[in-house]
Amino acid sequence: MLDDRDRPAGGREDLEAALVLHYSRLVRIAYLALPPEGDRHGRVLAAHAIAQRSLSGRTAGPAGPLGLLALPARWLRRSSGSGSGSAPADGDSYATLRQAVVNAVLRRTWWPRSLHQPYVWGLRLFPLGGGSQELAVDAALRGLSVTARMAYVLLALEDLGADEVAGLLSGAGVRGVPAAIETAQRLLAEHPADVLESSEFDPCTLHTRPADVSRRRRQARGAAVAGGAALAVVLAVVIGVSGSGSTGADAAANAASAGPAHAAIQVDDSAWQQSPRLDFGVWPSRDDGSGSGSASGTASASASAAVGQALDAWTTQHPDVLKLGPGAAAGPLLQPVHVLWNGHLDGATVVLLFDSTRLARYTQPDAPTADDPVRLDVARADDSDLTSAGAVVLRSTEAGDRWLVAPWVDGVSVRDLRTPAAAASPATVSDGVTVAVPRPPTSGCGSWPVLQLHASATVGGQTFAMTDLGGVTGTHLLYTAPPKGDPTQTPREVATPDTYGAESRVVCNLPALQGQDVKQIDTWVFAQQPLPESQGLASWVCLRADQWSGSGSATSEFLPPSAQAPATVTGTEANGRTCSALGQNVVAQARWRAPDGKVYLLVAGTRHVVKVAVADAAGNVRQIVPAPEHTAAVVLTGAAAATGSGLGVLDAGGQLRPMDPQPGG
Repeated sequence: MLDDRDRPAGGREDLEAALVLHYSRLVRIAYLALPPEGDRHGRVLAAHAIAQRSLSGRTAGPAGPLGLLALPARWLRRSSGSGSGSAPADGDSYATLRQAVVNAVLRRTWWPRSLHQPYVWGLRLFPLGGGSQELAVDAALRGLSVTARMAYVLLALEDLGADEVAGLLSGAGVRGVPAAIETAQRLLAEHPADVLESSEFDPCTLHTRPADVSRRRRQARGAAVAGGAALAVVLAVVIGVSGSGSTGADAAANAASAGPAHAAIQVDDSAWQQSPRLDFGVWPSRDDGSGSGSASGTASASASAAVGQALDAWTTQHPDVLKLGPGAAAGPLLQPVHVLWNGHLDGATVVLLFDSTRLARYTQPDAPTADDPVRLDVARADDSDLTSAGAVVLRSTEAGDRWLVAPWVDGVSVRDLRTPAAAASPATVSDGVTVAVPRPPTSGCGSWPVLQLHASATVGGQTFAMTDLGGVTGTHLLYTAPPKGDPTQTPREVATPDTYGAESRVVCNLPALQGQDVKQIDTWVFAQQPLPESQGLASWVCLRADQWSGSGSATSEFLPPSAQAPATVTGTEANGRTCSALGQNVVAQARWRAPDGKVYLLVAGTRHVVKVAVADAAGNVRQIVPAPEHTAAVVLTGAAAATGSGLGVLDAGGQLRPMDPQPGG
């Protein structure tokens, strides 16, 4: 991965040139390998200190602004131990600097209590947030020793071989090198190397937030101003060296455009009408009618104060207030932060913010209780579109949900999916906010209300449905018709009588998905099967739930012929790709008793399932039967009536197992 390394001859000037050229990479190596104790602010500063002390001698780097972060040379010496200031003439300046970084981390000469780190007054520094892959890698690294962490970084980020890594680690004088490399190799097999290039692990491109503001206010104003001015220069330098090829002018422009650490922007009402992409980023800034656009100065100040409180809550991330949704990164705010809504609603001040990857809903009740506390709900919301960004839940009380709908929605109604023949009821919308609409139940399903939204003709005019599964964002509902009804098997909106009828039978299983950050659900009727003894046509459904994080779950369900009969869950996959575009081969099974008492094993699959193999309790295949229309019904007798199971045989010759059965299934 450093394909354009310089390899000058030995010498102080060559080392300084290499440090400037590869500064951001050296800092990243140190940051990734440092142990996770303490906070990220301290790791950022320690990583910069290590990289800058990779040069022996008094000066941390070449003359110029980098010297602002310089530390006394006595706190870090080169691995050679010479202390003379001259670099070994090994023909590879970068390798020399990298070895010094490795030594500093592994020998713990960077230790915070003994190392004078770069000083930063008044602010805390954090790398930009990442996604689920970055969080998984960070969690995996937390369980490793410092030696194993460094081994993983060198293998993955530096693309070195095991022997080269062993040489670097041994050069630092640490023990357990073979075991550390073995651990790192296992981790590398589980997590791609490219994830280490993410902004999550870039200590040179940073967000800021204030430190202890109340304490700083008691300090001398002059000292605070001086510290802030010095930091502004430092940050410009750090940002300037973080990317390859950036110039001082670029860094200054970036720093100037970043604005204050706590800032929120208002989006124009017509932004979505000019945008080629419809998502949360083009939602206008709306309020309850008493905001800055239409009210007195007092109301405007109150609205601004509420936004400030929401930003502070997001920044400080107090554990009693922050409620992080599944898949949402806990990192600092990304700039710019959009204000999507701000006002008073159903007995609470509510602010809705968006920072390009996450929605944050701040709620401050007038009279907080244990059931209705002050809270900041943060939900992942990147890669949204016309439908998934169709509406969000602003406030949820016993009276119902108050939704904020997208600006491209020009019609809203409420439909109960449990009564598919009943007409939808129009819902009043004021400044984008609905009246309180009934919430779905958390258990049972006597009714299942959904929000039915109609998009403006300028964006296609489609109608789509969303339901509340306990998060900030709504869950978009889709339906895929059976193969004979639609050979293309293309998901479509829940907006027609046949889709309402199908949904009425599967929604009773949706409470199991509450609070799981579900972005959309597709009810896929993947097969239909005539039952033995002319008992009608049954349907097989896969309920695919995709989360905002990119992961998802699947549930196979058997629907008897009667339209009033509930669906029976036959198998589940808690986390995987089954029933998605990358997992289109599906098979499901169920036991069914005919009126004459015979027990049948019913098996159904997707279009590549051409035969069914019946296995006993030990997994031994006892018979193989053809599967016309990709389904089969096999009579089970004796012990097989309770233990027999089916496998799908694919046209390519492989076998496909059903999803894990439900207990008692």
